Amino acid sequence: CLGGPVGAYANGFTSIEALKHGGTVEVLHARHDLDPHAYAAQAVGWVEAGAAIVGGCCEVGPPHIAALRDRLEQAGYEISGVA
Repeated sequence: CLGGPVGAYANGFTSIEALKHGGTVEVLHARHDLDPHAYAAQAVGWVEAGAAIVGGCCEVGPPHIAALRDRLEQAGYEISGVA
């Protein structure tokens, strides 16, 4: 047991291998196949696997999170901690 909730959040880049120590995300390429509905489908899988906290990072924006929230609510999950 980890002693607390488990969470997950992904970015929307094809790869982060080009990111060097001290570099910036300008060298990375965004995925074009990760629209809000595709991201929500992926993240719901994390919740089904036990994640209690989900979100997104670079290239995952408000439309992605809104789709995720909608999908979780439709599946009967309680949403908390939302501003």
